[in-house]
Amino acid sequence: MQWIETEEMVRFNEVDEWGMAWHGHYMAWFEVGRISLLRQFDLLPRQIVDLGYVAPVISLKCDFKNPAASGDRIIIRTTAVKPEIAALIFKFDILLKENRTLLARGETTQVLLTTNRKMIYRLSGELEKRIRNLVDYCLQDVTVQVATKAQTIEN
Repeated sequence: MQWIETEEMVRFNEVDEWGMAWHGHYMAWFEVGRISLLRQFDLLPRQIVDLGYVAPVISLKCDFKNPAASGDRIIIRTTAVKPEIAALIFKFDILLKENRTLLARGETTQVLLTTNRKMIYRLSGELEKRIRNLVDYCLQDVTVQVATKAQTIEN
């Protein structure tokens, strides 16, 4: 599976009185990672609306593993998985940059609706093409990519 990584710093205003990142900020960091990935495939929220759709979040899961503190550099790892329905499903890992300690792991699901708020059950047209490109990219086997790059360098 292919992941993209986005770096952020935990700001002072993001920690609680115990000096740990407040739990709600992890969802905001998921959004940062999601937007970084979607940008690569012309699937930013405004671009989805321009195609005639909206994609509200209907499910959000987050498992907290270790706390982040003010000043910590974090890595937001994001990937997409192939949905069974007309939806977008993203997985996230938030890591401490310094030693790659897992801080949190999560997932979001967004359904696809027309801008008139009608549920769609099957992707089509330009939206289908862009989502297929996103999912195909994320489902790539990283070891195959590394081996292919190594062969190219050797030749």
